[in-house]
Amino acid sequence: MPKSMTAYGRAHASVDELSMDMELRSVNSRYFEFNLRAPGLLQAYENSWKNLIKEHISRGKLELRVSYFNSAGGDAQLLLNESKARAYGEAYDRLAELLHEEAGGKLAFVASKGEVFSISEEFADAEKVQELAIRTLSLALEDFDAMRRREGENLSRDLLRGLDQLEEKVKALSEKAPMVPEIYRRKLLARVEELLGEQREEYYNGQRVAAEIAIFADKADVREELTRLKSHLDQFRFILSQDKPAGKKLDFLIQEMNRECNTTGSKCNDLEMTRLVVEAKTLVEQLREQIQNLE
Repeated sequence: MPKSMTAYGRAHASVDELSMDMELRSVNSRYFEFNLRAPGLLQAYENSWKNLIKEHISRGKLELRVSYFNSAGGDAQLLLNESKARAYGEAYDRLAELLHEEAGGKLAFVASKGEVFSISEEFADAEKVQELAIRTLSLALEDFDAMRRREGENLSRDLLRGLDQLEEKVKALSEKAPMVPEIYRRKLLARVEELLGEQREEYYNGQRVAAEIAIFADKADVREELTRLKSHLDQFRFILSQDKPAGKKLDFLIQEMNRECNTTGSKCNDLEMTRLVVEAKTLVEQLREQIQNLE
């Protein structure tokens, strides 16, 4: 069965003096979106982690949070970004000149800007860190994927129940549709009787009424629409039975099902059929809302 796009997974792993925690979460999205929240010294691994995740996930808005600890410590340096410090200082002087104020406290102002200083830390063993990261991410993906599968199974069961209800409406419409021309014929004849009364034999033209009924029957024929709707239901079930991403295919099918319901509703000239079409469209809309959560 397809998997849910909404899920959460986490993992912890360590080797020697290094330890790492990862949290992976996702929400619905039409495309694959990835955001990494990690210490600056881990940003270099973003592309490799993103590619690994894309092997398991085709779409969704994902966020990966990473925390890293080295119990042995590391070599760190406080770096000064001279160009930015100079730019802030010059801007401060221009502002003081513009406001005709003394440029006091410039050092404190420049030093308060976070972009002026940065911390540089080097790994003792970058290869070991990457191996640890891949192991941690793989564990997080397993946890994440298990939740996606569980949620996907729950969604699929709900969708199948909705399909069963929709199929009942389609069956009722199929049984009712052949009766509509006969109901129309009776109403038309009753109307002729009401309008013409005793003069009906003088003005009544049976062939004309028969032609009118034939025209109505042709316009009210919804057999093709209902046949296509049944076919869409079968395709919907087949796609749900596959262990593949299905959200986009099902979204297309929902559009087609809604179109057939609209056409059926525009053709039918019967109160009971109109009620059934409205109920069918409501079920289609409920299915559409649910499949937005499927990958």
